[in-house]
Amino acid sequence: MKMHVATNTPAGRLTILAALLAGLSTSAFAASPDLVISQVFTGGGSGGSTYNRDFIELFNRGSGAVGLGGKSLQYSSATGTWTQSNALPDVTLQPGQYYLVAGTAATSGADIGPIDHHWAMALQATSAKVALANQTAVMTAATEASATIDMIGYGPTANSFETARAPTPSVTTALQRAGAGCTDTDNNSSDFTVVSPAPLPRRSTTPLNACSGTGTPPEPPAPVPQAIVTTCPANLQVAQGSAGSAALTARDADSIVNSAVLSSGAVSGIALRNFVAASAAGANASATLSVDASVGAGSYPVTITFANNDGQSASCNVAVRVAGQLTIPQIQGADAKSAYNNTVQTTQGVVTAKVGSGYFLQDPNGDNNPATSDGIFVFGASAGVAVGDLVRVTGTVTEYSPSGATRSYTELTNVTAVNKLGSGITIAPTNVEMPNADLARFEGMLVRFTTPLTVNGNGYLGGRGELTLSAGRREIPTNRYLPGSPEARALAAANAANIVVLDDGIFTAPATIPYLFEDGTVRAGDTATDLTGVLDFGAMGGGGAAFKLQPTVAPTFSRTNVRLLLPPSMPGNVKVASANVLNFFTTFTNGGDAWGGTGKGCTIGSTTRASNCRGADNMAEFVRQRNKIVASLSTANADVVGLMEIQNNGDIAVSYLVEQLNAKMGAGTYAVVPKPAATGTDAIRVAMIYKPKSVSLVGAALSDGDNINNRAPIAQAFKAANGGKFSLVVNHLKSKGGCGGSSGGDADSGDGQGCWNASRVEQAARLRDYFLPQVVVAANDPDVLVVGDMNAYGMEDPIRLLNADGYVNEIERFVRPHGIPYSYVFAGESGYLDHALASSTLSPQVAGVMEWHNNADEPETIDYNLGDTAQDPYVADAFRASDHDLVIVSLNLAPTFVDATASTAIVRSALMLKRLTGKYSATVKITNTSGAALNGPQHLVLQGLSSGVTLDGKSGEQGGAPYLTLPASSLAAGASVTVTTTFTNPSKTSIGYTPKLFSGTF
Repeated sequence: MKMHVATNTPAGRLTILAALLAGLSTSAFAASPDLVISQVFTGGGSGGSTYNRDFIELFNRGSGAVGLGGKSLQYSSATGTWTQSNALPDVTLQPGQYYLVAGTAATSGADIGPIDHHWAMALQATSAKVALANQTAVMTAATEASATIDMIGYGPTANSFETARAPTPSVTTALQRAGAGCTDTDNNSSDFTVVSPAPLPRRSTTPLNACSGTGTPPEPPAPVPQAIVTTCPANLQVAQGSAGSAALTARDADSIVNSAVLSSGAVSGIALRNFVAASAAGANASATLSVDASVGAGSYPVTITFANNDGQSASCNVAVRVAGQLTIPQIQGADAKSAYNNTVQTTQGVVTAKVGSGYFLQDPNGDNNPATSDGIFVFGASAGVAVGDLVRVTGTVTEYSPSGATRSYTELTNVTAVNKLGSGITIAPTNVEMPNADLARFEGMLVRFTTPLTVNGNGYLGGRGELTLSAGRREIPTNRYLPGSPEARALAAANAANIVVLDDGIFTAPATIPYLFEDGTVRAGDTATDLTGVLDFGAMGGGGAAFKLQPTVAPTFSRTNVRLLLPPSMPGNVKVASANVLNFFTTFTNGGDAWGGTGKGCTIGSTTRASNCRGADNMAEFVRQRNKIVASLSTANADVVGLMEIQNNGDIAVSYLVEQLNAKMGAGTYAVVPKPAATGTDAIRVAMIYKPKSVSLVGAALSDGDNINNRAPIAQAFKAANGGKFSLVVNHLKSKGGCGGSSGGDADSGDGQGCWNASRVEQAARLRDYFLPQVVVAANDPDVLVVGDMNAYGMEDPIRLLNADGYVNEIERFVRPHGIPYSYVFAGESGYLDHALASSTLSPQVAGVMEWHNNADEPETIDYNLGDTAQDPYVADAFRASDHDLVIVSLNLAPTFVDATASTAIVRSALMLKRLTGKYSATVKITNTSGAALNGPQHLVLQGLSSGVTLDGKSGEQGGAPYLTLPASSLAAGASVTVTTTFTNPSKTSIGYTPKLFSGTF
């Protein structure tokens, strides 16, 4: 299964991706004919930076106008994947016109003047990647080459670039394209040079600079006077009653800075002192901003203006903050944000916990106001303080907003003073119940959750030490209610108020995975009681932010969701399983394969390469993956299995899997349903395996290779031992994730169905209107079971479309009455993407359905992957073989024939040898003694016929025994029918058998 939204690429995968990109870097990008990146400044706003913001300068070096609409700037760290994209506005650049895109202005560095477009970027100063792309969605490794218009990879570690990396810039230098932007040889190393000091950027109002020919630089422009560059702190913080100061400098590359004044914000006690003019052009002038101890508590923004001997000037702003003393509840306040945000304050409290990035303080008395928190987090070093210490702290009140958060969290930062006032003080935790829509009133406090909390998510346990907890299991709203309905929205709101993340207080990948039980797992559905710790707020795995409990007492868990070592048995005569095997590939991402080969690849569309492969990276991972999948499928022990996410390499991968199953379960246990003509254009496909001793194939497999199905659905008809017949249709609809390029009905509408819903609906409609009718006609039987990963939850549009056509949702019928049906856990919510939909004629023959929760509830960290975490809790068992649970359907197929022997009298004559033919013959008289007609075709079955003896003219075999179909289709009460049996008996052995009469169709 592909995650709905954001994915978490393991470190091992990044290493491979980097190597692949490096290999492509010399040939993936053609020289740009018109639009290029002409200058990049990467050190904006940093200490000592020339300018107060990062900027990227674009240039039209071509001979015709170029529109920016539909294009974007993209950013990636030096060795990472593309993570940021900013769509450019729909403006047109004339030949020779520049265009300036700049980041958010900071207080350090000179202002660059007017900009053309703002992008809140933060470029890494010395090594990263910037691209100009012909799409607005974030580029992927698969789309990078086709989407890139121009790229610059700079610094020593960038793994994607044009031919060779650009040089390394700094906070005072810029990377500038030669020829004033006109030169483009498709080589970052030669096209860009480091310019020191960094020049001011050009913008759309800069005079046009039309290039002559393709890349010939124009005449050098006239020298541009350099600006004064100031270096000033953004803040100067002092405690009330104490003096403080800060050093300021300014320089001008081509003039002498010779004066400095406090140009605004001057108050008594705040002054500019000790000015020293620059000794020469390019040298630093210096001054000291001083705050006397007499200045009262408050904020005092001041402006300092430097000037030079050419009449130029430049200013910088410093926020002078003098801290008063407030209680923690006063700082917190009852509003969403502190009224003292961005002010320096002094407060005091007891240290209740220390974590990796600071410590928590709590007022020992509080203010008895439930709307205000009595605790606060102090960000920064925690050396010198211990839990139980009473300390007085001076720092800046700050509203911290983690990436993806919809609210902020009040902290103390930039701490300038910590004074210990006492020790050994105990704070009693405050009791908190869940669900709770207002955890903000407890932020930073020591709390105890009195509600038993259920593990709802464990996907980031290994990498971040996190468990998502809620009161009970949270169900995905569209799993139960119509998308966008009031009920669905109410459930979404209830879910949002019912979450707290249990963290481990480390804030780095844990060396030892926390919270695992003695059996090496902690399952969604397990329960923690009396959780005690401090209530933090921060980013969580998978994106977004949440309130997080940093425990101060070791959590106590209970195994309330017991592992079922075997799926419970159900009545019926044929068992069908739907199994997503999570990218089971016999070809690996390192180019190896299951037979020890090297240099192999996987096919997507018309390309075959190792980077197309998914699943195991190497043989070691593959063996671990294989063993888990074999354990899972052999334990399920189904008669027919529909598979999803198996390599699309003909029947190679599925045949390998069958070989491994048969090695464990016995020769001939499973066989492959031979693939149909179309298996789709994706690297993965759907497939089927079956037990020949339980069911037999009826006809050949069918598939639908229409363009809407990049993973073609497959159908096969089966016949059971009692003659009952059904067709199985295996599906894998388009994923919810990877929203790049989605639009219209495929864009995320916010109703809970995610991206690509219109495509999934179209695939379901194709099933309904074309493929399923074709399956029914080919099998000459209306009994159809539709299974697979539909990438749609229970009440979403594709499923309801099939329900409306008469396909019964068997999971709602059998599983819902006993609790939340789910086969997949995502972002701490549960639902089922894996379905069992039966035609109206087959539904009465469905005896039971279950979801075997051997996968979805288990933490990702126990799967087959190597190197994702410092600790390896892998066990070669059936648990976490995939990210989807198996769905098992028990069919009680109605027999097409019955044993009517007990309703008859069967009399055989003596065998006679015909000497001319050497054959033996006898008559068999069958009389209906039941008192009622025996309807349907009648068959005399010769069970246990002596070895070496053959029944001549047999109509067929049933269960290995030959039979003769009687001439009449029915036998009236009291009526008799006589047939002649003729045998070939070359060994002249004694001929014996047990006669049986069956009514019906074999």
